[in-house]
Amino acid sequence: MVKAARVLLSVTLAACPAGAAWAETYGSVEPIPNPAVIDTTPLRDQSLDVRKEFAQRLLECGIVDRVVAALGSTGAVTTINGLNTHFEVAAGGFFGSTNPAYAYTVIDGGPNAASFRDIKILTDSLGYVLSQGSAFLLDSEDASSYDFPANYVVLNFATPPSIQRSAALFETVGRIDPELFDTDSSGYTQYGRAYLSLQSFVPDDQFISGYVEAARRFGVEYTPVVNGHPSLFQGGAAFPGNDWSQDRRGEAYLARIPAASHRALAEIRAYHLRVTRKVLQNLDGPHDGDKDNGRAHRDVTDFNCH
Repeated sequence: MVKAARVLLSVTLAACPAGAAWAETYGSVEPIPNPAVIDTTPLRDQSLDVRKEFAQRLLECGIVDRVVAALGSTGAVTTINGLNTHFEVAAGGFFGSTNPAYAYTVIDGGPNAASFRDIKILTDSLGYVLSQGSAFLLDSEDASSYDFPANYVVLNFATPPSIQRSAALFETVGRIDPELFDTDSSGYTQYGRAYLSLQSFVPDDQFISGYVEAARRFGVEYTPVVNGHPSLFQGGAAFPGNDWSQDRRGEAYLARIPAASHRALAEIRAYHLRVTRKVLQNLDGPHDGDKDNGRAHRDVTDFNCH
């Protein structure tokens, strides 16, 4: 199988001048805490629209900016900045389900590059603050940058889709081949108009044929195509994480984050858990009749940013 070495995803970055293309790392982390930390069932049972509102409100309240600032002010990172790193609320799918995620791109090559060390620390810090079981990293070009080489495909929409549209594409994949959907090796993240999926634990041909058919049915572009044949990209991936059922304080994350940042990050994590509990309390309160989607929207955004 011939594999393509590079992909340029259609994500606009202010740091990239017209006509220039720098190497990029792609990451994602979800904002709803791991169930081993808090029982978030009332929030996870809400519609994708409502869960997106929770993620968007947290982002607008500066949850990510506060993490970046804490790392910078304590000297934990020196190369992460607003010119080389971009965050947005996007779709992230795993094991047959789609959730809102903070999808981010980081320029890791060129004159304003972020170092791989700093990207890893940023990702571990986000995973810790947001109480996640794991986060996701992918160097789109270099299979040796992170923990393991990974094959992947990219399906390009004509324009950036809604989270619901991305979820529908993932579900289409599942109808074609459940082994690319409802397993612990199946997932995707949406970056701009590009739907990126690492190869599930299936043979190359099975993975390619499933996604080629999904692209055909959904009317999106399959990439890569090499010499007229659908193929695979290859990069380097990682899923840094923490087992919250055993390491209740996030010890695995903290072991990879410089100690000078621990206190500041713990304060941000406490804020995140406090906000989440407030939202869960709102959702669990008395309701007049059936759960109203408009009320649920208000419930998940009714918290103070400070």
